Amino acid sequence: MASHVECRPLGVFECELCTLTAPYSYVGQKPPNTQSMVLLEESYVMKDPFTSDKDRFLVLGSCCSLCSRLVCVGPMFLEGSPGEGTVLS
Repeated sequence: MASHVECRPLGVFECELCTLTAPYSYVGQKPPNTQSMVLLEESYVMKDPFTSDKDRFLVLGSCCSLCSRLVCVGPMFLEGSPGEGTVLS
């Protein structure tokens, strides 16, 4: 059974490329209140602030498999050739 504690922020996620910051409430592959959802990567997750549905969440980011930095999910390009983007898997 899920508790209200899971909705409280555990910390603040900060992308090491674009410095996006957001409070996260879970880190892992199975966000709280999800029945059959399993994320492929260990991810930083927050409750979706745009809905009252407790089953909705937003994935903020994860550790990049190429550079091992904490990066957001947004379309971010590394310095260098166009098309060299952040890879999460």
